[in-house]
Amino acid sequence: MNMGDVDERGVQLRPHIVWFGEAVPMLDAAIDEVVKADILLIIGTSMVVYPAAGLVNYAPRNCRIYLIDPKPINLNIPGFTQIQKVATEGMEEFVSIVK
Repeated sequence: MNMGDVDERGVQLRPHIVWFGEAVPMLDAAIDEVVKADILLIIGTSMVVYPAAGLVNYAPRNCRIYLIDPKPINLNIPGFTQIQKVATEGMEEFVSIVK
């Protein structure tokens, strides 16, 4: 994708990502899902980029929260468990935990 590549309306094409300072699409829908969660799985994040990192605050009190990331992260919230591995290895451990 290059500058000047446009869609049928003449709008510059861009990657399907959210740039810093932009609104996160479907954030309200994500909140609606998190408030109903029994288990919340978060993969590969430092938990410092908001507003997405704040989704964890909408989890119900009895929700088990798992974070897969090789770097140590302490969320200091009830029900939190970190699987300190890369995503591929961490997913294997997560699956064995929740079976």
